[in-house]
Amino acid sequence: MEFPCEFIVRNILPAFKAYIVKDLSSRYKFSQAKISKLLDITQASVSYYLRGERGDVGFRLIQENDKIRNRLSSIAETIAKNELKPEGFLDDICQLCSLIQEAVPALRHCIKNGTRI
Repeated sequence: MEFPCEFIVRNILPAFKAYIVKDLSSRYKFSQAKISKLLDITQASVSYYLRGERGDVGFRLIQENDKIRNRLSSIAETIAKNELKPEGFLDDICQLCSLIQEAVPALRHCIKNGTRI
């Protein structure tokens, strides 16, 4: 049995990163090397995300949800402009998880009594 949080960690968070990587590559024309440096991941990981070898399951959920896509595009823009602040980024990820939980009711168990766990 897989817990909802396991699904999010295994499928959704990599999809968030895949979307950001693809956005930085296509919209901002950043090289794989630049993206890897900005996101503190290897160039090989960037290549995997661009080819759809990571984050593919959750990526379909993102494509179906305008709110999530728009939020991820906003995060990519913040990264591209070098304006990302760690404390704000954590809030962004929590907001994205809330949006995923709205879209996929089975994942709502990650919130307990209105408090993120």
